[in-house]
Amino acid sequence: MRILVTNDDGIYSNGIRAAVKALSSLGGEVYVVAPLFQRSASGRAMTLHRPIRARLVDVPGAKVAYGIDGTPTDSVIFALARFGDFDLAVSGINLGENLSTEITVSGTASAAIEAATHEIPSIAISLEVEWGGKTLGEGGEGIDFSVASHFLKRIATSVPKKGGLPSGVDMLNVNVPSDATPETGITITRLARRRYCPTVEERVDPPRGYSYYWIVGRKTETFEPGTDAYALKIERKVSVTPINIDMTARVDFEEVRKALLD
Repeated sequence: MRILVTNDDGIYSNGIRAAVKALSSLGGEVYVVAPLFQRSASGRAMTLHRPIRARLVDVPGAKVAYGIDGTPTDSVIFALARFGDFDLAVSGINLGENLSTEITVSGTASAAIEAATHEIPSIAISLEVEWGGKTLGEGGEGIDFSVASHFLKRIATSVPKKGGLPSGVDMLNVNVPSDATPETGITITRLARRRYCPTVEERVDPPRGYSYYWIVGRKTETFEPGTDAYALKIERKVSVTPINIDMTARVDFEEVRKALLD
């Protein structure tokens, strides 16, 4: 089995190293291609306006590992061009949860989506982090990825055994609570509508008095049962959301034609 591992926290993140360690124990070959630096919230951005540079990096447990000065999506494209097809793609383990329809913003989820467009069964996995004023070292030093690794290994093991993901499922978006144990329950969920309500915060640059702006988000605190956010934040369960990358609305096309064109 050939497994591709990537992320958006950068190739030096402890999360990606934990993922490689968990997956290399399954046997087969693990290849790593990931951004050299933090590329969170990059979505499915591709680098088309300049060349991409790659650097070999030592990642224990990987057959080969490249860090590239591009995006998570670039990483998947680079891996496929360089190494050929894969039996499984894993993006993570991400520092911080990736919930709701906002996974389209997430570099972690988007890398898995990119792999899924190439018909590779894919898993995006994220670990909730209780930041609470913590100062974390570069790459997530001080974060325990062992339980998230346990669930990654458990889920990834089932993919080849079942001959891939279930019909109609292109990828899995997995979120693990910060206080999870190996005994924590797993629940299958749908995406919440949204996790954040973004807005723009205006500030003033003291030297010249010019305004500048930060995009900030207020967290949603009310979650609908059955969603990934409810499972993680209220039930404190591992959320597994099956994703189909065909975003076409499941509606009667004739009804839409009548509503819009008649």
